[in-house]
Amino acid sequence: MSKFYAVANGASGTPNIYESWTECQKEIKGVKGVIFKSFTTRELAQNFLDMQTSNCKTLETADHTLLTIYVDGSFKEVVGNYSYGVVAVLNDEVVYEESGAGNKEPEAVALRNISGELTGAMKAVTYAVKNGYKEINLCYDYQGIECWALGTWNRKAPIAEHYHGFMQENSKLIKINFIKIKGHTGVTYNERADVLAGMALGE
Repeated sequence: MSKFYAVANGASGTPNIYESWTECQKEIKGVKGVIFKSFTTRELAQNFLDMQTSNCKTLETADHTLLTIYVDGSFKEVVGNYSYGVVAVLNDEVVYEESGAGNKEPEAVALRNISGELTGAMKAVTYAVKNGYKEINLCYDYQGIECWALGTWNRKAPIAEHYHGFMQENSKLIKINFIKIKGHTGVTYNERADVLAGMALGE
């Protein structure tokens, strides 16, 4: 059976479809956070790439008249728990903040700060839906926030599966523009989300 390998962000920097695993490997090897998936038809592979590029926004190109929510997660070894921080901004004003710690569920704790990242994203969407927003920018520094939401990464962990279902269901109610930013690079509200997550664990 033929396979088509869709690579959204490989070494070349250009989304492309490859018809052999050897070609695909050359494009993805050593690339941090690479997004790729195999399909049985070229059409399905192209749909995957279209979905990825349609969600490709940056802070510079984002519509800042929309509610923009920054999320981050943390993990503290000494307490064996994760946490999240959420900062919602509208017209360069903070309109909402939230933070909290996990319930120390073993499966979630095993993913450390990733569980905090996912929890923060779900809290962000819950806030936006509850307050009647129809479209938001969701800013994150962990790629799984987007890839597990869209289903472009495999979901082996139960919390990842739960997160995917939550985001798929809520995406019927609100449009989410996923915006990847680099953590700890001085982005004010992202740094604030990080601080809030740390405070939830007593830092």
